[in-house]
Amino acid sequence: MESYKLIKSVLGGIYGAQLGLDDEEAIAAFRKDLQHEPFRKGIETELKKVFGDESLSWEKLMDDCEVSFFETEEEAKSVAKEFLWDVVFPAD
Repeated sequence: MESYKLIKSVLGGIYGAQLGLDDEEAIAAFRKDLQHEPFRKGIETELKKVFGDESLSWEKLMDDCEVSFFETEEEAKSVAKEFLWDVVFPAD
């Protein structure tokens, strides 16, 4: 199973509850990080893999990274898409 280090770093380090950023502030911070080309390329690669990874539990990953607790896998994946995919690939 992939480790998805960059995704975990973003979830815990930007969207994590302990930081206290609201969604807009967190997305702005993530966009700023995306200006660093090597980071952008790495996160793009991980996102393309992770959203096709059937073995990954978004519910568990979001909980482990202290983003939030979700009742369902679908809810967790939807928020992950909003916070990650839609920021990196806004046209998709």
